[in-house]
Amino acid sequence: MIPFLIFGFFIYRRTKRTIGFQKLSRGRLIFRLSLFSLLGVIIFLLGFVHPIHFIGYLIGLAGGTLLGRTAIRHTRFEHRSDGWYYRTHLWVEVTVLVLFLGRIAYRYAAVALSTGPTTTFTPAELSQFSKDPVTAGVFFIIVSYYVLFFGYLLREETKLDPAALAEPTGAPAPQVNVRVE
Repeated sequence: MIPFLIFGFFIYRRTKRTIGFQKLSRGRLIFRLSLFSLLGVIIFLLGFVHPIHFIGYLIGLAGGTLLGRTAIRHTRFEHRSDGWYYRTHLWVEVTVLVLFLGRIAYRYAAVALSTGPTTTFTPAELSQFSKDPVTAGVFFIIVSYYVLFFGYLLREETKLDPAALAEPTGAPAPQVNVRVE
């Protein structure tokens, strides 16, 4: 039951992030970009065990790049009193989420059907999740999309005007209290 609760919480958070504006946080973006890059490199290197995965990798990289470029074209930035926010393209995020969840559900169902009505899986049965070129392709769609998109956000974050605290109506910028010791 606990894995299903954790998975449900993950789905809730992903869906919440998909809809609406998200705060632009440089540290969070760097962490995510590093994490996805590292996972991509590790999985790519593990692909030498199963060379057929490289076809899935290449298709996934191309698909993720296409999704990333679409999201970049439709990304909007908004300045609020507590910083910059961005909104990704809703349908691109939904597509990435559905691909990810759909592939996990498919593999889970395939393993469950092949092992019978059990509630637990042995490590050998769970290793089937990593032996499928389609799963590898979907993973690389997600990796290439996020690496491209987070890189874009980091690049744009440096271009955003930090002095844009003034309201569009020309109202003065809010006061910022800085404490120097």
